[in-house]
Formats: sequence, structure tokens, C-alpha cells
Amino acid sequence: MIIAGLSAIHWPSRSMPFINHTPVSFGNYQTSETCEKYLKFVVSSKMMDRDESHIVKRYMVDACGKGASSCGCCDAVGVLRGTLFLADEPLSMDQLVEDTGYSKSTVSSNMSTLERLGMAKRVIIQGDKRYHYIPVTDPDSLKKDMIINKREEMQSIMVALEKTENDLRACENVSPATLERVERVRRFYRQMDRLIDLISRYNTEELIELLERGKG
Repeated sequence: MIIAGLSAIHWPSRSMPFINHTPVSFGNYQTSETCEKYLKFVVSSKMMDRDESHIVKRYMVDACGKGASSCGCCDAVGVLRGTLFLADEPLSMDQLVEDTGYSKSTVSSNMSTLERLGMAKRVIIQGDKRYHYIPVTDPDSLKKDMIINKREEMQSIMVALEKTENDLRACENVSPATLERVERVRRFYRQMDRLIDLISRYNTEELIELLERGKG
């Protein structure tokens, strides 16, 4: 996993290594600029010929980078997640720095984001005091963390809506249309809460079975 000859590549600033999302033609594959330099290094060092995991990583890192960007996360979240997905062992912070070219502070902060989102978790390896990371691939575990995060967001919004309505009703001549807009948003989040509550009652296999049975 050691990246040799790193100095031969012109990397951007270590604090923000990947910032441009302009599509780039890379062989027969259309990739974003997010991972272009990483992919160029992998190919130029002939890692692709020696390790099949790097063949898949070439596409996975870019796909995860695009997915993170579409969700409003920075590129590093996607690149780190893609790197973890195809690793054959848990990766330490130093290994992630080596594999991605990000600074240690960037890796640390974005791994914390992945943990908070339920997409990665820390593990301890016997005889090694350092934290190592693995991707979360259990759908039920991922579903649980996604539900927790979504409920926290919904709770904050519902509190904000209640405060908004109280302040509006304290005003003179408040528009009924404004109150209706607030109520419309509240109804939406109440429905979302019911949906999440129903989803949380079943594991992934049970949900798939119920949905497939409903189609029939």
C-alpha cells in the first residue's frame, strides 16, 4: 500500500487536495477531477498491473467522491470511503494518509464525518495501539445510523417550526398564508417521522420481503 514516487506528481495543496469536479477523460472512463491525480499515480506506477484491488479502486474512489459531493460532503469523505471499501484489511490513519495523499488533519476530520454518518467505524487490532478503520457494510447497521441522523435533523426542524409559529402568532395581523406554509412543512415532517418509524420496525430482509410482496 506504500505509495512510492509521490513527489513526482504535482499535487494540489495538502489541506484541500481535490476541489475541481470538472469531468476528465481518463482512458475509456469518464472521471471527475476529484480523483484524476490519484488515478494517474496508480496507472503511472503500474499498480494496476500488480494488484487487482487498484483496478476496482480506480472506479470506486471516483464514484464515492461523486456520491459524497452530491450529498453536500467534501470530496475527501468520498475518497476515503472508496479507499476503505476495497482494502483487504483495516486501515490506520497513517495508511489512509499514504493511500490518498491527504494531510493527516484532513483524514482525521473526514473520518470523523464518516463515523458520524455511520459509514465507517473504528476497530482495535491486537498489539497495535492505533485506531484502524473499516467501512460499514451491514445494511441494518447503516440503516440504524441513517435513521438516528435523520431523526435528529427532524427534531431540530420541528422545534424550529414550533418557535416560528409561536413568534408569528405573537405578531399583529399575521398572514394566514404564512401560517399555512409553516403548517405545510410541519405536516411533511410528521409524515416523514411516521415513515421512519415504520422502517425502523423491520430489518433489511423483512423490508425487502414486505415491499416485494406488496408489488405482487
